[in-house]
Amino acid sequence: MSEEKINRLESQRHTAIRSVISFVLVLGILLVGVGVSVVLFLTGPDVDESADERVLPPVETKVVEIGDYGVEMDSRGTVESRRETRVAGEVTGRVVEVAEGFRRGGRVAEGEALVRLEATDFEAALADARSTLADAELALAQEEARAEQARVDWERLGGSREARPLALREPQLASARARAESARAAVELAERNLDRTVIRAPFDAAVRATHVEVGAVARAGEPVADLFTADDLEIRLALTLEDYGFLQYKEDGSVDTRITLMGRHGGREARWRAEPLRVDAEIDRRTLSAFLIARVLPNGDGDGPRLPPVGMFLNASVTGQTLTDVALVPRRALREGGEVIVIDERNRVEFRAVDVARRTRELAVVRYGLAAGDRLCLTRLTAPVAGMEVIDASETGNPEK
Repeated sequence: MSEEKINRLESQRHTAIRSVISFVLVLGILLVGVGVSVVLFLTGPDVDESADERVLPPVETKVVEIGDYGVEMDSRGTVESRRETRVAGEVTGRVVEVAEGFRRGGRVAEGEALVRLEATDFEAALADARSTLADAELALAQEEARAEQARVDWERLGGSREARPLALREPQLASARARAESARAAVELAERNLDRTVIRAPFDAAVRATHVEVGAVARAGEPVADLFTADDLEIRLALTLEDYGFLQYKEDGSVDTRITLMGRHGGREARWRAEPLRVDAEIDRRTLSAFLIARVLPNGDGDGPRLPPVGMFLNASVTGQTLTDVALVPRRALREGGEVIVIDERNRVEFRAVDVARRTRELAVVRYGLAAGDRLCLTRLTAPVAGMEVIDASETGNPEK
């Protein structure tokens, strides 16, 4: 046998041996796998058939009650004086005296002299006007005598026709009367100018600022002091357009509301009442807010200051309309699209569209869509569907919020 044939037979033998070994290994692996499976099946835990039962989600519910709701609106504003003015002189003169209260923060009474101007020139002008008046009245008296004499002379001459006005000195008499009247007006003007050298407070007021001092020249029309009333106050309260729609009005068109003002004073909260005066006729275009102007009333209970100071920032509670036959529900019960979830008598989910009249931070006032006794779902369910069954956990005492 040739050497080439011997090598071929040897290669075929090695190939057969490898095939047998691979078959034995694969068969061994399969047998081991089957054995492990049998052991696991025989020794594994029992199957809990109750695991196939449905797990119902627990929900918190609230029983709906129907009743009346008085709207309370929150606002805020700054206390302002109802009367403010910038006092100015009407004549020019040098300041010779100012009042004791003529200082920033001072108080002055109505009619009190704030500033006195030097009056020498005005007294002289009054004396001159009175002298001129005396001359004019003398000339008028003389002209009246001449006119009377002219009338008598005309009648004595027996004139058959009507006398001309010039012959009776009527033009001369009218001129004398006009000069006398002008002189009287000049005296009155001089008296008024002399009186204007004393600049007086137009009302009981506090002084915000002064613009002159002794020795300065106060010119006519220039400001002397800024005054404001500290006892007659008002506040301008901003309202959203939604709150604006809930204001209550009387038959005559005036606002009918109760206003309580609150502010921190001396480390504690002070309260004042206010009465509505008017509603601003224009909406603020920048903030889209309406404004209610109210007069601040004195605090009569002795707890805190009688009136708040001008410029103090206050919070306010404003009562509005009373909504009847509405349901108050927690705001978290509302869903997108104006819906709520109601749990029916079979503990199944029912979607209900509602009409929300008003929202606050915590509550929603529902006008339509809910009835007394409905069970409102307060729990935020994940992907709820109509007819889904739930457990009312409010009855079991284990709510899931």
